[in-house]
Amino acid sequence: MNNIFRILILTAVVAMNGCKSQTDTLPTELPVIDLAAEVGKGKIVNLSKVASNIRYVKLETTEGSLIGTYPKVFYENERIYVFSTRQVVKVFDRDGKFLFTFDKSGRGPEEAQGISNIRIMPYTGGMVIQTFSIDAKDRLLFYDRDGNFEKSKLVPRNKTTSQEKTISLNDSVFIGSAAPRHKDSLQIFAIVYDSAFNVIKNILMPSIPDYEKIYQESMAMRASDGSVSILKGRTFYRVFPPELYPFKNSMRLITPGNDTIFTLDSQLNYSPAFCINYGKYKNLSKKRDHITKLDGNHIDMIVRYFIESEENIILQFGMRDFCHQPYEMMIPTTRGMQPRRHTDCYALYNKKSGKFTFLNQPVKGIVGFKEDLEDGPPFIPTSISSDFQASALYTAAEILDFASKNSTKGELKEIVKKLKDIDNPIVAIAKMK
Repeated sequence: MNNIFRILILTAVVAMNGCKSQTDTLPTELPVIDLAAEVGKGKIVNLSKVASNIRYVKLETTEGSLIGTYPKVFYENERIYVFSTRQVVKVFDRDGKFLFTFDKSGRGPEEAQGISNIRIMPYTGGMVIQTFSIDAKDRLLFYDRDGNFEKSKLVPRNKTTSQEKTISLNDSVFIGSAAPRHKDSLQIFAIVYDSAFNVIKNILMPSIPDYEKIYQESMAMRASDGSVSILKGRTFYRVFPPELYPFKNSMRLITPGNDTIFTLDSQLNYSPAFCINYGKYKNLSKKRDHITKLDGNHIDMIVRYFIESEENIILQFGMRDFCHQPYEMMIPTTRGMQPRRHTDCYALYNKKSGKFTFLNQPVKGIVGFKEDLEDGPPFIPTSISSDFQASALYTAAEILDFASKNSTKGELKEIVKKLKDIDNPIVAIAKMK
């Protein structure tokens, strides 16, 4: 691989991630995602470059299967899971037949209050609920793929840290994302537990810039003419826990502000896996009044999005002033459907070649890959299964609108023939390379 994609000197690795004392091993070659070299560029990428096939599934529409306003889809072990709300999951078979509603909110022994997240388990398709408590222990409630209760575990809380989610690495190891509550707290980044939830390893926080440790409250105020102004509130110390993404028998850890993607493997070795080269596009200045989520001379990774397959990683970046294809999306508000400006961009990193590409919009205003396998709408997955099947969800209205302007084929064409705009969404599932 060309040197532009590899860093071969260990001291360079340490300098970039600032975490020599916190990693167990340092690779002799660290792949570099060279974002800086591609800013202002980009191209339309065909889905066939990253996926071998795609299929479309119409979710059955019944009174009991109706999907909520902001759904998110997962596919695992021949089941389709749609988060209808934060606490309710609608479960369908691989062909879209409605099976049951998973809703365990309540006070019963097999139910949960204060649900912080629900996770679909890799390989099995079982479901895990995590509850949140500031002072007491969190709970993990385990259910099989049919929603039957299996067991409950208590997750101890470290009072000096904020703990967000706990995910199993395998049957005997769990990883909890964490962040220090105070500036003088122990700078814990993640906590590793055994199956009895004894702490077996604390992972210290990597180096992050000071501006990532300061959080300022703000409130959007809309005037009678429709204009929006931002009112600033108090400023206080806050560090966000890392996002956790399983990949095979390891876990990726990503935190805002640090340019390194870390890995914890099945042997509990913690090491850097990839480094992002932001170059001059990462603004480290302490004066940041001009930098918002949409504007400013600063690029960062949106860490709540990360899709990894055998060959590729799909990422999302807040491009701000450097976004060469800003777009608008209509969102529901108290004033009806309103356009919202976006200055983010998705990107593709090929792990084999080291090539990094910003994804240009295949249809103006719609982000994603050009769906050249079945001539469907632009495709950007929101989740990926343990066997690398990535899924995305479209409303019936979106599919009908696309079909009215473009020719479709195969199963998508057959779906469109019988589709009504009030029907449940359509799920696209692509087998990623």
